[in-house]
Amino acid sequence: MKKHISTFLFAALAGGLFAQTLAKKYILVEHFTNSRCSICASRNPAFYNTISQYPNDIHHLSIHPPVPYSNCALYQHNKTDNEARANVYGISGTPVLAINGVEQAPGSPLISAATIQANLNKTSPLHLKVSQNIAGNTGTVTIEATSVGSIPAGNYRLFAVVAEKKLDFASPNGETVHRDVLRQILPMAQGAVFTPAAVGQKATGTYTFTMNPAWKPSEIYVLAFVQNMDTKEVLNSGTPFDPPLSSAAPEVVDNQQLLLSPNPAAERVALQLEGESLQSVEIFAADGRPVQQRSGLSGQQTELDLSALPAGIYLLKVTGERGVYAKKLVKN
Repeated sequence: MKKHISTFLFAALAGGLFAQTLAKKYILVEHFTNSRCSICASRNPAFYNTISQYPNDIHHLSIHPPVPYSNCALYQHNKTDNEARANVYGISGTPVLAINGVEQAPGSPLISAATIQANLNKTSPLHLKVSQNIAGNTGTVTIEATSVGSIPAGNYRLFAVVAEKKLDFASPNGETVHRDVLRQILPMAQGAVFTPAAVGQKATGTYTFTMNPAWKPSEIYVLAFVQNMDTKEVLNSGTPFDPPLSSAAPEVVDNQQLLLSPNPAAERVALQLEGESLQSVEIFAADGRPVQQRSGLSGQQTELDLSALPAGIYLLKVTGERGVYAKKLVKN
């Protein structure tokens, strides 16, 4: 895996205004099914119908383990990778789901609207941007993993899954359409060791893969996710169809008049507004909440106490005599 760390980029907004949220946490649904399983055939249509109502919130991946039938054609297409994902959870039967790394009790329906609602509107300190290009029989995918907040220590691995969005295949259990079928895991079945970047920075990995003649190129895409292999928690997932980071992460006008030292900071940060006197300072968390405010200031300099704030990306809004200024602040 090719990896590099670079400075997190922030886009300027007109008029000195800014808005921000933490990275959206998508609902990753790993769907263990089998093309010869009659119970799968009876429950999958309702399952697909339910998740189709949340196209902007759910990332779905169907995985075909060798249970209950090892002669499932989709399992046979890639035994190693299908088995590897099933082994993460100890899957012993199908159909069954894992949602963001948590195996669900099997039942009918496979998933309920209540379960989806319980996992909606959550945030993550990690955002994954997936870019892909397919030229001839070669595919290239680049994954940018940006740390927008403090990521707990863990045994993380990055999985880049080549999937087929819609596969028309008349399987023995009567199903004729199969969704988001796992075709290959990059760079290998166990993924790649993943070390999160520092807050405000990103790690980038690029992979290539060879198109299989059995795949339909127009339906191939890459689903990426980062999982803590000790707890099984999926930190976040991403696809090429997701909105860009600029709409899901802090944006700020980076005024050169406003100086912060140091930045990133630990306990305290010195602030200086060149050319005019300070009046007030506001600090906003990445989810938009005001977390600190000071008013009645004078002079061009002040010092801010950050000791009570958790590590993460913050936005400073500074009001001076002649204008309002904003700047990104990173707390280590």
